[in-house]
Amino acid sequence: MKALSTTLSRYNAWANARLYAAMATLAPETLAAPSAVNFGSVIAIANHLVLADRLWLHRFTGQGEPVPSVDAVPYPALAALSAARLVEEARAEAFCRDLDATRLGGTLTYVTTDGRPMALPLALCLHHFFNHQTHHRGQIHGLLGAYGVKAADIDLLGFERETATCAGLAG
Repeated sequence: MKALSTTLSRYNAWANARLYAAMATLAPETLAAPSAVNFGSVIAIANHLVLADRLWLHRFTGQGEPVPSVDAVPYPALAALSAARLVEEARAEAFCRDLDATRLGGTLTYVTTDGRPMALPLALCLHHFFNHQTHHRGQIHGLLGAYGVKAADIDLLGFERETATCAGLAG
């Protein structure tokens, strides 16, 4: 599980780099253009992902500033958003790399953004963390296509074919 989580953190960084390269081909007005998708625009979805990662990493590690809302757009410019994205990716990889079996088998106790106390298996929360990224990256990928940008594939097996990092996960 630790090796898989570390691989998924590296995959997230790889997929985000490809997606951000495609996003960089659009004008800032297009990135911020209103859409019927969650959070309202490409740039807003990407901000949501940074904030949600920051929120979960705070829950996992107790480090960093608490995130009161994942609906804000603190990084309206792609360059600043890209820099924030890289910080959270480094934090995620470090967290996964430092995990041990006891912690992975434990419970994560936290308070939701609406104030409810929660206690869930850490492994489930970690899977949610990665699945959430994949879900919203798919939305961004689709919007890029609607704006005429053929973004590079960002699926997990494409990452494996390109990097061959999963070979050590067997058995």
